[in-house]
Amino acid sequence: MKQLNESSNNWWATGEGVTLGGGAINVVLGFIKFFAGSVGGSPALLADALHSFSDLATDIVVLLGYRIGRAPVDDKHPWGHGKIETLATLVMGVVISVLGVGMAIDALINLSGEPTAAPPGIIALGAALLSIVGKEGLFSWTAWVARGTDSRLILSNAWHHRTDSLSSIAALLGVWAARNGFWWGDPLAVLVVSLFIVKVGIDLLLPAYRDLTDASVEDETIITIEESLGRISGIKGYHDIRARRAGAELFIDIDIEVDGGLNVIQGHDVAREVKTALLTGVKGTRDVMVHIEPIEANAEVERRELIQRRATDLALETEGVLGVHGVRLIPEAAGCLINIDIEVSPELIIREAHEIAHNLKYKLKELEGVGDAVIHVDLHGEV
Repeated sequence: MKQLNESSNNWWATGEGVTLGGGAINVVLGFIKFFAGSVGGSPALLADALHSFSDLATDIVVLLGYRIGRAPVDDKHPWGHGKIETLATLVMGVVISVLGVGMAIDALINLSGEPTAAPPGIIALGAALLSIVGKEGLFSWTAWVARGTDSRLILSNAWHHRTDSLSSIAALLGVWAARNGFWWGDPLAVLVVSLFIVKVGIDLLLPAYRDLTDASVEDETIITIEESLGRISGIKGYHDIRARRAGAELFIDIDIEVDGGLNVIQGHDVAREVKTALLTGVKGTRDVMVHIEPIEANAEVERRELIQRRATDLALETEGVLGVHGVRLIPEAAGCLINIDIEVSPELIIREAHEIAHNLKYKLKELEGVGDAVIHVDLHGEV
């Protein structure tokens, strides 16, 4: 299923385009901040510059993951390569989380150190402000493309840009605080921002982990699937909805119940209608596997289970029966044959045990759908 921006002729509306464009902007911002940090004497801005340069590595991960993950199916990968994109998202989540932890450690070290001698120059303030504007623009652009392409990987890169923006805000606050005599403002701001960055990383990491382990999709998607099924008249019921993600793609398995009187062609038509409805109605669906069951078959299972429950209840209600186990049904033309094991007191004589079994057999034969019953008597406490 093609997503919104995949068919666009504009490079800036595609996953590859926004990643390459973001990488180029990162390089430019990195050089600007490195120059301003060196001239203006701002360690925070120099660290932020190195952060921007390190983004090139993650941009490469995103680009390769996106390109390989959306490659067409082949003989060795009949379900596509979507999990490559999920794996890359997992890597991004780890990278962002580690980045946040590293920033927190550096901030704590700086807070416990000596105050800086000279405040940074005004050029550092301007460079930090320029970085915030540029990174927020990158976040908005990348997030827009991520929604259009339905790519968690591109969305993870968008949030990576947002973490860069937050680190630049921390650098800006630090430069401002240092210029106004509060040397501890820089590391304190970095510490606060690092906690948000770690949360973003975890929020990316956990869904990717669930997808890699074939966990079920979120409840909202299941509800959308059920709503699509509810609009198909040929379905009498459904069960065992199984859906999993591989990157941006969704795979659905479902058992549907149809009228047992339909012929093979009619049953196939209902299954095809189900598949078409889910492919078009549930965003990101790549493939649908539909299993057809006659509704009579499911009803028969429920009927047999009901007979077993009623037989068990009747046995336990019969005077002298202390326990029940091994209720088995054997289909026969005149009605099913019930085999049931009951437990009685070891103190009973044979005639008394026989009378209990005879009374129970009479009750069981009165059940609807039962032709005959065989009662096996066991001693209570010896089973």
